[in-house]
Amino acid sequence: MMSYATPSELRARLGATIFAEIYPEETDASPDLESSAAEIDGAIASRYRLPVTGERSLALLRDWTLTLTEERAYARAAGSTFAEKVKERVAQVRKYLELIRTGGFKFPDAEERNEGSVAFATVREPVFGRENMKGF
Repeated sequence: MMSYATPSELRARLGATIFAEIYPEETDASPDLESSAAEIDGAIASRYRLPVTGERSLALLRDWTLTLTEERAYARAAGSTFAEKVKERVAQVRKYLELIRTGGFKFPDAEERNEGSVAFATVREPVFGRENMKGF
């Protein structure tokens, strides 16, 4: 499985001391990084061909992977509480992932999927329907 970020990038994000407390061996971080990447891939696979290879998109995916992994890392730390900024960043990443699913956010240089029967549409509420046509 491919992760968009490396354990050394996660160490830089968390700080060496916190990283070492949570992950005694550097490779211990790999499952959390892979889980975060899988969450992202699950959200974007219906729209984009995987693996995403666009340089600009990969930079964003790396940051999102690190943000989601921060949440997993702090959840591993016994008695740890999440910083509000981490919670806010995680919520923002998940909001972007939902926007990708619904067509409201697009990667600038990722190849979109053109096969299959997936369609994205945005429609207005119907003006005429059974409920508002009573009496006519």
